[in-house]
Amino acid sequence: MLRGALVGLVPLQSTDVDVLYRWLNDPKVRMAAGDQTWRPAYSLDQVQELIGERLSQASRFDLVSVDLTDGRPLGLLEITHLHPMSDSARIGMVWGEEENEDLMEESLILALGYAFNSQSLHRVWARVPSSNQTVINIYQRAGFRVEGVLREDHFRGGVWRDSVLLSLLSMEVRSC
Repeated sequence: MLRGALVGLVPLQSTDVDVLYRWLNDPKVRMAAGDQTWRPAYSLDQVQELIGERLSQASRFDLVSVDLTDGRPLGLLEITHLHPMSDSARIGMVWGEEENEDLMEESLILALGYAFNSQSLHRVWARVPSSNQTVINIYQRAGFRVEGVLREDHFRGGVWRDSVLLSLLSMEVRSC
């Protein structure tokens, strides 16, 4: 387990199916994530398959953030698109429980430490719905810089919506 002061990060496991099922089907979580590749809804079997697929991919790491006081899962941090030749990856945050900026920020910083230190990455980037200013602020407090806006890149609630593209370089990382 990667430990911070308030949260820890553990690898996603097949036993996380119930919590991931709840998060992936929660409209608030779905809107905050803005992920256009998600299905309209997930069955338990589909979530189990999704976890199995994720665990078999060498180009990603999925880390569950847990509250250190009670072990309760809080969210999922996805490190994907790992490209060893370019030393870069994408990071995403699916926060399944009530938003707590301190817990979210610490989880992000722990995941970044893993990405930069254990995976020797040079650059990590994120794509966040422009409507989710809370998460954009968390990324910026962690050191990310806005690179630009992806105009109308995802369709949610009957409307095309923008996303903000952010990045962080290894020399800009701060520790938790």
